[in-house]
Amino acid sequence: MDPNIILFGALGVMIVFMFMNNKKRKKQAEDLQTSIVVGSYVMLTSGIYGTVAAFEGDKVILETAPGTKLVVNKLAIRQVEANKPATAKAPAAAKPAAKKAVAKKPAAKTTSTAVKKPAAKKSAK
Repeated sequence: MDPNIILFGALGVMIVFMFMNNKKRKKQAEDLQTSIVVGSYVMLTSGIYGTVAAFEGDKVILETAPGTKLVVNKLAIRQVEANKPATAKAPAAAKPAAKKAVAKKPAAKTTSTAVKKPAAKKSAK
C-alpha cells in the first residue's frame, strides 16, 4: 500500500471532522441566540450576570442590579442560566438590646517613673 494514500485518507477524515464540529458550534450558537428572551437570566463573556430587560436590534439591555442597566451586544451573551438566584433581602433592623448597667472601673493611676537620659555631649573638633 502506498503511504501517500494513507496520508490523504487521514487528511480527508480530519477535514470531515472539522466541518462537522464547525456546523455543531454554529447550531449551538444559533440555539443560544434564539433562547434569549426578556426576563432571561444570562451571563456575558466578561462574567457579568444580569436579567434581559429589552432588545434594541442587535443590542440587549441588561439589568445587573435593581436600577442599573447595561447596553451590550447580543453576541456578548455567553450562556442563559437555568435559575435566577434569589435576590438578597436587606437584613431586618436589629432590635436595640436593653442597656445593661455596667460598673465603671476607677481610672488607673499613672505614675511617671521614667528617668530621662541626659543629652549626649557634643565634642569640639
